[in-house]
Amino acid sequence: MVWASKHARSVLGLAARGSLKRDTLLAAIHPVDRIAMVRAISRTACETDTVEMELRVVSLEHAIRWITAKAAAYRDVNGMILRVVGYVIDDTQRKRAEEESLKQQRLITHLTRVAMMGELSGTLAHELQQPLTAILCNAQAGQLLAAKEHLDVEELREIFREIIRDDKHAGEVIHHLRSHLMRGEMHIECLNLRGLLREVLTLARGTLTEYNVQLDAHIDDSIPDVQGDRVEVQQLLLNLILNACESMSANVAEDRRIEIVAVLDPNCGFVRTSVLDRGGGIGHEQLEHIFDPFITTKKGGLGLGLAVSHSIILAHNGRLWATNRADGGAAFHFTLPIVTTAKPK
Repeated sequence: MVWASKHARSVLGLAARGSLKRDTLLAAIHPVDRIAMVRAISRTACETDTVEMELRVVSLEHAIRWITAKAAAYRDVNGMILRVVGYVIDDTQRKRAEEESLKQQRLITHLTRVAMMGELSGTLAHELQQPLTAILCNAQAGQLLAAKEHLDVEELREIFREIIRDDKHAGEVIHHLRSHLMRGEMHIECLNLRGLLREVLTLARGTLTEYNVQLDAHIDDSIPDVQGDRVEVQQLLLNLILNACESMSANVAEDRRIEIVAVLDPNCGFVRTSVLDRGGGIGHEQLEHIFDPFITTKKGGLGLGLAVSHSIILAHNGRLWATNRADGGAAFHFTLPIVTTAKPK
């Protein structure tokens, strides 16, 4: 038999009166959480005296609410359970607030991404114009070649190969743009940092050219793949590269250089990537609040780029921080977890 107070019955979505049994209590739990609850009860009976869980319950009106349940087992001298006593807390409002906060955070991340694509519109136009112009020129050359009395088949084949190559390049640019503009759920996958950086440079190449910035990447082949959402990690790298370009706008041309270095982090299980610039560095007061929202040194900037980058890394269970370089400039470092292969049982 089960006894529950009037308030507990209300939180659990049970009838205000009538006898309760174990099966009645279990039936109130959402089917998805019910198995986990049964396992927790079984574990309490065998291993421990207390258990605490977050669960969903289904009311008599079929409404779903979140609760926190905590219970303790009392045993006799032989270790057998005499009774289980506990309490429940209605966490529905807190859960809804958390979900709304996460929804707003994703919306801000998306809008920041869209704004960034606006800033990169010149780059995208250039990246598309180049292969499209090459395709047109090759197609016209193919027409002229086909009109000749003696057709050079090998030359025509080379023209077709170049058209296919340029078409694929234009398609990749459009694919990257579409990926960045689409909203979607976070999708964790295996990421190769070298390949990821190549994709980011497709979008950033125009900005690097505009600011006359050289970029050197030092990512050893032995660096393992990491786990992350491809589009969000691309956005993070893009944010850091664009910020580095802008920080060096006052430098002489030969002193505009970005270095990207990836090494195994001393904390086992992570790869640390650093984006190093030769700008003016970060002021001591700014350094403490560099990742706070709406903090910016850019004219007309929203101050969301680094805040969004910080939230991206937190969602990946990594870390993002900034330092000043001893020889001038700033360094932004972030860690991502290494892909782990489960050992066979």
